Amino acid sequence: MDGEGFTMMTMAQIWTMIGLMGAALATMIGLTMRTVRAEIGGLRGEMGGLRGELKAEIAGSQAELKAEIGGLRGEMKAEIGGLRGEMKAEIGGLRGEMKAEIGSLRKEMHAEIGGLRNEMHAEVGGLRKEMHVGFESVRGEMRTRFDHVDRRLDKLEGLDREVHALTLKVSGWQPPPPKEAEDD
Repeated sequence: MDGEGFTMMTMAQIWTMIGLMGAALATMIGLTMRTVRAEIGGLRGEMGGLRGELKAEIAGSQAELKAEIGGLRGEMKAEIGGLRGEMKAEIGGLRGEMKAEIGSLRKEMHAEIGGLRNEMHAEVGGLRKEMHVGFESVRGEMRTRFDHVDRRLDKLEGLDREVHALTLKVSGWQPPPPKEAEDD
């Protein structure tokens, strides 16, 4: 003992104590590790169970969704089929109404065109008669005028010869002889 009331330990005792403390610490770490491993294994088991439950729940939900979607698909097909039938009936009715309306318009147009054709024939016939009368009148006037011109030309026929002779007498130059009038 030293003066303060503690006993002194030897070096061997100190190393023994260090060894015991190290062994106790290693034992505690080992026990802690085993406990942690056991807990982790338990958690794995629980998670596997939860995963199985979750898969079963998802599979059940998928089956429900597929059934619901299949039901909705059937309802939609039925609705679409009904609408398609209604539309076909409406379109068929409208097509019939349009055919009747078009047929009626055709008849009216044929009647109108026939009436216009008759009016045009009458107008053209009247114009032909008026033009014929007018042309005959113009023909008569033209004949009278041509006869008058012919008489004047007959008087002027000898004038060419006289001008030729006068040119020869005055200038002494011989112009070409006048052409003889051609008979038609």
